Amino acid sequence: MKKIAVFLFEGAELFEIASFTDVFGWNNVVGLKEFRNIKVETISYKEEIKCTWGGVLKAEKLVMESNIEEFFSYDALVIPGGFGGANFFKDKENEIFKKLVKHFSENNKIIVAICTGVINLVETGEIKNKKVTTYLLDNKRYFNQLKKYDVITEEKEIVADKNIFTCSGPANALDLSLLILERLTSKENIEIVKRNMFLK
Repeated sequence: MKKIAVFLFEGAELFEIASFTDVFGWNNVVGLKEFRNIKVETISYKEEIKCTWGGVLKAEKLVMESNIEEFFSYDALVIPGGFGGANFFKDKENEIFKKLVKHFSENNKIIVAICTGVINLVETGEIKNKKVTTYLLDNKRYFNQLKKYDVITEEKEIVADKNIFTCSGPANALDLSLLILERLTSKENIEIVKRNMFLK
């Protein structure tokens, strides 16, 4: 069984989280039988988070110093973005998150960062000399922030650089979830899932 961890920061956007839980959930029901074994779990440094637009999500698993190695076996780490006004950047220097990113990066495992989640990702200092993007609107203020890190900025909606996948906004989260599903399964499988979800 393959496993994907969706890391929840306070103030994360529900749509960006749901893009992964829903696409992979559908896969496990309608996808090709040999690929119906991908588990997506929400994890966090706290038991529950308040989403950007309201609503509270309880993390399926709490990741702590004492159990962090349990998550090293996961195949992908997903970081949804969120709004600063909803305290999304408040805990960006969380040590547990840094250790997870370090492990996934050093072992060339899939890391996905959506929209402003890219800021929290590069803030760890573990992503270097990789092509990335982030939110491109709002006078490119988030995109311009990337220039102070040791990364290669690309003004595109989706950027893939080996094991690092980044995108610029909520709509791209859906596209990126399908891209990761294709990476973990097959093109034939992704077309089946898209058809069943009425995705064009």
